[in-house]
Amino acid sequence: MSDEMKQMEPPKMPPGISKVPSAPFPGNGTLDADVIIIGGGGAGIPAALSALEQGAKRVVMLEKRNRAGGNAIMARGIFGCESQVLRNAMVYTDKDEVFTNAMRWHHYDKVNGKLLRAYINQSGDTIDWIRKRGIEFKIDTTTRMSYHQDPTWHCVVGGNMAKAMGALFRDALDKGLQVYFETHVEEILIEGGKVAGVRASHDDKELIVNAPSVVVTSGGFLPVEEKVKKYYPAYSSESFGGFMVKTNTGDGIELIEKAGGALENYITLIREACAASDSAPRLLSEFVREPYHVWVNKKGSRFIEETAGANLQTATNALMMQPDVKAFAIFDESTMQYMIENGFELSKADDTRGVPLPDLKEKFTEIAKKAPDAAIVAHSIDEIADWIGCDKDALAEEISAYNRYCAQGYDEDFNKQRKYLRPVTEGPFYGILHQGIVVDTVGPVRIDHKGRVLDAEYDPIPGLFAGGVICSGWQSNDYCGQYLFGSALSFSINIGRISGRGAADYAAKEGV
Repeated sequence: MSDEMKQMEPPKMPPGISKVPSAPFPGNGTLDADVIIIGGGGAGIPAALSALEQGAKRVVMLEKRNRAGGNAIMARGIFGCESQVLRNAMVYTDKDEVFTNAMRWHHYDKVNGKLLRAYINQSGDTIDWIRKRGIEFKIDTTTRMSYHQDPTWHCVVGGNMAKAMGALFRDALDKGLQVYFETHVEEILIEGGKVAGVRASHDDKELIVNAPSVVVTSGGFLPVEEKVKKYYPAYSSESFGGFMVKTNTGDGIELIEKAGGALENYITLIREACAASDSAPRLLSEFVREPYHVWVNKKGSRFIEETAGANLQTATNALMMQPDVKAFAIFDESTMQYMIENGFELSKADDTRGVPLPDLKEKFTEIAKKAPDAAIVAHSIDEIADWIGCDKDALAEEISAYNRYCAQGYDEDFNKQRKYLRPVTEGPFYGILHQGIVVDTVGPVRIDHKGRVLDAEYDPIPGLFAGGVICSGWQSNDYCGQYLFGSALSFSINIGRISGRGAADYAAKEGV
């Protein structure tokens, strides 16, 4: 992945997030507030709005970028169960069943059951909460993650989550939210073991905000590789595709640690498999996930039954055990013709799944010309081996064994389903690079199901709350799994709501 991709600037803001000026800087550099929100993204905006709805009169948001939105603007949708949208579609998603299945999916590892439960229980209400602001969501075949599960991924109609976050942000502003952009928080102030406010810098001037409640929602830290490797030693930015926003450096984690908050000794990577090169069109990601292909690593060795592509998250685990976390999908002309006649099997788009794709070969050939590192059209398997950089005999032997399994209708190595066993015998031959992508970190801040930051003894620090992907306890090793697709932003919004309400209640009890 190029340095340019690794350290990209925040993308152009899609329509939906209002660009507003910072609130007036106080003459004496001091403000009083009920609740302070650090970060104006997927958790910060809901936290601010929820605090205001809960009765907080003075809510101040401090955001180090020049506008709100964060990474939330790039999401298509969010997870939710038992929403009105699902009921209208006659899709039954019982929150008890979703919770139980999710806990089992994570093998009860690194997951705080009460926190996950609080998130899932509120998720349907959050969909309806957003819809009250004029945002509509859709549930249909394109929001299903696989054949065997009901859709729970609510995607915004006529746009993406920038529309939803924009609606929430405007509502918070209308209710009196004060926002300071390009403001960096230097310290969370603690007096007598309780939160007393923050010390920040704005336009080279110090800003002190006095408040009994602080909610930290400052996002992950993927661009800081050294920090990522501290919690996830196997990570290497050279081994993953994807994108990252360089302003996300995990500042809030250090703020919480200095304030006495506990940090877990691990993080989760939000990652997916079966994504082609950054430089290649999205169509390659649909191609590479198809179960008809042969997957080999850079040594030319097959390593998994290829229907693993049906699950974007866990397939990454198999990739991470391969050299350079890379693999290659190989298929032949007969399989190309089969897909032309029958369409893709696993595509998320209705216009490419199960329908004829007459121009598929032409599109693939054009992609291979534009992105030769990501795809190839070859005359022989030896040419594919040269492209991969593996031993020709090794790849030829692997393909020969696979073809034998296809002929006998039984995969001796990985027990691939018979209906997906298609031989690789008829040229031209096609190859696609695929690899994992990683888009953010999860953790390591320890919180409880009320969004309160906990110390080393698992006791809450009075007045200190957190929200968003800096929080641990809702993901284990594999991001979201088959039950909570779209959960990064969904969790952020939901824990933001929970933390915002809790911060407002705490401030009220402190008599501010």
